[in-house]
Amino acid sequence: MYTIQQLAQLAGVSTRTLRYYDQIGLLPAVRGSNGYRQYGAAEVARLQEIRFLRLFDVELSQIQQIMQQSPLARMQALQQQRTKIVQEQQRLFLLLQTLDQVLDPKKGVMTMTDEEKFAAFKQKQVATNDADYGEEIRAKYGADTVAQSNQKYLKLTTTEMAAMTQTQAELMVTLQQVIVAQDITGTAAKRVFDLHKKWLSYTWPTYLAAAHRGLGEMYVNDPRFTKYYNDGAHSPVAAEWLNRIIQRYATD
Repeated sequence: MYTIQQLAQLAGVSTRTLRYYDQIGLLPAVRGSNGYRQYGAAEVARLQEIRFLRLFDVELSQIQQIMQQSPLARMQALQQQRTKIVQEQQRLFLLLQTLDQVLDPKKGVMTMTDEEKFAAFKQKQVATNDADYGEEIRAKYGADTVAQSNQKYLKLTTTEMAAMTQTQAELMVTLQQVIVAQDITGTAAKRVFDLHKKWLSYTWPTYLAAAHRGLGEMYVNDPRFTKYYNDGAHSPVAAEWLNRIIQRYATD
C-alpha cells in the first residue's frame, strides 16, 4: 500500500491533486485504521489510466464518465490516446527530419522539394483536426475512410494545396452573396455547392452525395462546425445556408 505522499511522488502529481480526485470520486482512496488515505494496486492502475487520459487534456468530467464504463470501453479510450501519441510521434519525427535537413550545410533548404518543406505542417493539421473532430467523423464515416482522407491530404502537392485554399476562400465569398440575396435556387447557390464539392474532392477518397448531405447536417448540429462557417463567411446563418444548399443539390 502507498501513502498519499508516496503515490504522489511515484505518479508525479501533487497530494492536493490526489485529494481532489478522492473528493470527486475519480480516485477513491482506501482509509487505513489510522484514518489516512492509502492506495493499493487497483488504485495505482486506475491512476495510471487517468494520467494517460490527462496527457491529451481530456476533461476530468469526461474521464469520470470513461472510468465508469466497462474495462473494454476504457481500453478503447486508451487505444484512442495511443493513436494520438503515435500521430504526434510521427509528426515530431518528420519535423525533426525537416529541421535537420534545413540545418545541414551540405544539403540546405535548396535541396528540399516544396512538398518536403511543408510536410510536417500538414501532419500537424491532420493531428489537430483529429483531436478536434476525429471521434465524430470516424463514428459517422468509419475509421478506414478517415484514414484514407488523411493520407490523400498529406499527399497533396503545393499546387493542389494552393488550389484547395483558393477554393475555400471563393466558397466563403460566394456563400456571403447567397445569404445577402436570400436565394437558394440561383446560380450563386449552385456555385457554392460546386465549390464545396470541389473542396471535398481534395481529401475525400470517393465522393458520395449521401455523405455530403450528412456532412451538411453536421455543420448545423455541431457548434464547432457551425462556428467555423459562420466565422468564415462573416454571418451568423452561414452554416445553416450552406447546409440548405448541400441538401438541395447533393443528389444521388
